[in-house]
Amino acid sequence: MYSLLRGLLLALRHGIRGWRKRTRHPLEQGAFASPLNGAVTLSYPHARFPVPENGHYRLHVTIEDCIGCDLCARVCPVNCITIEKQRSQTLLGYTSSGAPRRFHLPRFDIDHALCCFCGLCTVVCPTECIVMEPVYDYATDDRAALVLRFGERSDVPS
Repeated sequence: MYSLLRGLLLALRHGIRGWRKRTRHPLEQGAFASPLNGAVTLSYPHARFPVPENGHYRLHVTIEDCIGCDLCARVCPVNCITIEKQRSQTLLGYTSSGAPRRFHLPRFDIDHALCCFCGLCTVVCPTECIVMEPVYDYATDDRAALVLRFGERSDVPS
């Protein structure tokens, strides 16, 4: 009985605090770390919450830096990365870090509907061509729009 009354008093206290009129707080870095009384409302399209540097968000691949090692697809726990590669007879060039490129990559797809955003693929990449972008608002009602395609389809000989 005591815990029931204590819970009701807590809910009543939060409800009364929510009814009071509050002044607006400007959106600043660290503004949400301060203890505010009540809920914080943000007008979303015009103002956004600050994104932490170490957050796990949407993946992006710089395909020019990919050497086709396939480590990211092998380490992925949910198999959301699909890579098709074709060995080239000649050296295709070098990445920005100086590693030689020997594979054409006609298909490099990441299915964000399957991705668990663990970041393992970004850790194992030797050329650091796969990174996480600080983008968190890419919701859609079309599942096919969540599959990002980074392949070199134009470079593949027919």
